[in-house]
Amino acid sequence: MLQRLSHTLLALLMLLGLLQPLPGMSADSMQLWVTVDWEGLSLEEDNLESMRAFREKFPYIPLLHLINPAYFIQPDVNRAQTGSHIRSTFLAHDTVGLHVHAMRSLVEHCGVTFQATPSIADAQEDCAHTSCGYSVSLEYAYSQQELTKLVACSSDLLTTNGFQRPRHFRAGGWQFGPKLQAALEANRFVWDSSNVPASLLSGRWHQDSSMIRFLKKLHPHSTPLQQPYALSMNLIEYPDNAALADYTNTKELVQLFEQLVNAHHTVMVLGFHQETAADYLIRLERAIPRMEKLAREKNVRIEWMH
Repeated sequence: MLQRLSHTLLALLMLLGLLQPLPGMSADSMQLWVTVDWEGLSLEEDNLESMRAFREKFPYIPLLHLINPAYFIQPDVNRAQTGSHIRSTFLAHDTVGLHVHAMRSLVEHCGVTFQATPSIADAQEDCAHTSCGYSVSLEYAYSQQELTKLVACSSDLLTTNGFQRPRHFRAGGWQFGPKLQAALEANRFVWDSSNVPASLLSGRWHQDSSMIRFLKKLHPHSTPLQQPYALSMNLIEYPDNAALADYTNTKELVQLFEQLVNAHHTVMVLGFHQETAADYLIRLERAIPRMEKLAREKNVRIEWMH
């Protein structure tokens, strides 16, 4: 039943032009999504320049920019300049989606009462800084009604600053569950990528951390081999099955790609954070040629998705 539902939803989304066709589940094609989490914290030139250099090296690879609009409500912000900095990393075939961390500035701007707990980082939030609330779990801290309001307001912030209405989403810290799913559906989102295997984060988060415990509870069956599936008739999950470059190094990315090919799976979602691009984007830069070489050796065609 779930498989039939997934195929029905995929067909509907393709008919509406919201997704490119999925390749047939065959070993001769791989669909790769490269995502960028814009955390809403800072826009440092070294990170933006690393992204621009990546675009020059791989102009044929579209990016899905998942943007936290908290940038636009920071104190004394120049909204036009902020938008220009973000767009300086774009190419014409890119897509814009929404990424939300529950910073106090954003939550209160959207008319929602700020909650300081629970935190995925096991840390006390310092509300003297614009990052206050960054580590708060969306799913566990807020009600469905509050999340619906927060997602709507965040989407409006993007559009009022010149970006397209987002239909793609990733939760901050991958803190996604039934309440946030309902909030996305109410706001007509069609694509989510908040399901991540906790095992891929264990190199930086210990097993007893709230991050790992929350993820295991929210996504108990997640593995690096997991493929897209329907959450409902209107929303499809594309698991972040290769996590982000802060957590998966070059060797691991190539190994994950090979595992998916060998398992005859056809979708891989990978990416990086804008705020740490200067440190970690090099991992993707080095992995991509190796993945392309491996694909040629195995007679697999890579489709870079947008």
